[in-house]
Amino acid sequence: MSNYIYIYQGNAKDKMNLFADFDKLDNVKCLPTKRKQVKNKILKYLQDVYLSYTIAKIIRLPFKCFMYDLSEMDINDNDNYTIIMVSNVFFDFDISIIKKISKKKNVKLVLILLDSLDVDTPSARLIRKIYKYSMWNYIFTYDLNDAEKYGFMYLNEHYYSVPQIKEDTNILYDAYFFGALKQGRKQKIIELFKKLKNNNVNARFDIVKNNQHNFNYKDENFFVYEKKQKYIDGLKNTMHANCIIELLQENQKAQSLRYFEAVVFNKKLLTSNENIKKLSFYDKRYMKVFKNLEDIDFDWVNKKEEIDYNYKNEFSPIYIIEELEKIQKSEF
Repeated sequence: MSNYIYIYQGNAKDKMNLFADFDKLDNVKCLPTKRKQVKNKILKYLQDVYLSYTIAKIIRLPFKCFMYDLSEMDINDNDNYTIIMVSNVFFDFDISIIKKISKKKNVKLVLILLDSLDVDTPSARLIRKIYKYSMWNYIFTYDLNDAEKYGFMYLNEHYYSVPQIKEDTNILYDAYFFGALKQGRKQKIIELFKKLKNNNVNARFDIVKNNQHNFNYKDENFFVYEKKQKYIDGLKNTMHANCIIELLQENQKAQSLRYFEAVVFNKKLLTSNENIKKLSFYDKRYMKVFKNLEDIDFDWVNKKEEIDYNYKNEFSPIYIIEELEKIQKSEF
């Protein structure tokens, strides 16, 4: 049996991530990307700038490896290790660190892709670079299309740890959309909001502007944020929604987190994703696909119903460990 190390982006207190269930397993050690402690304020500022997410989206800077504390990543020569990393960690973590570790014969590396390869996002552009490195022993994707097209292993929807959130579930909104302003959907977002409002749907939209788009549409239930918002904040509004809206970006064919949220929290899902019908929890009573605004059944969006997908933790990433165990046993 292998010792598993899961490296994730953020500090040790950040448990609001998709793979938090790994922390429940005795054979998985969860390690955040941990920066070296710097007491000098000027040096601390320079470190923050050098390792910032904003800069990482634009350019990969050298020598980041010297700014991280790797003391907890204790790998001896007597045991076998499987290191699991998700693609977004490399916005923060220097890939040269992993290249060095990959040279150890008792270490195998797993890469989990958090975005579809064919979309135009900073994450996808990063993925298109790092997945080609020969050091990866296994590459998983949540996108069935990418699995078939590029030969990756399919996560089979084992992609979501249910967040521990304490929030009342009083319905405040008929419909709710939470997402970033990405390629090809700026005008679609505005038109969809207007259409919902004009058809007596009490909708709330939370849009992350990302400081790179001219986007000035205003409405009392239409909120635009300059910078990335905490996932937990959007989730709190999701809990108050009767129906979750999923609007995929251009060229995306795989489900977003909205699908997982709908199932886990028993919400309706109005989606532009035709491929939703292929997924295990698709239920035509509670999930509707629209290609055009004219396809939307506004009465269905507003109607309050008792919804139960009978979810039994099937999305949990702990099944990834089980799959890796089977694969590695078959290789010996």
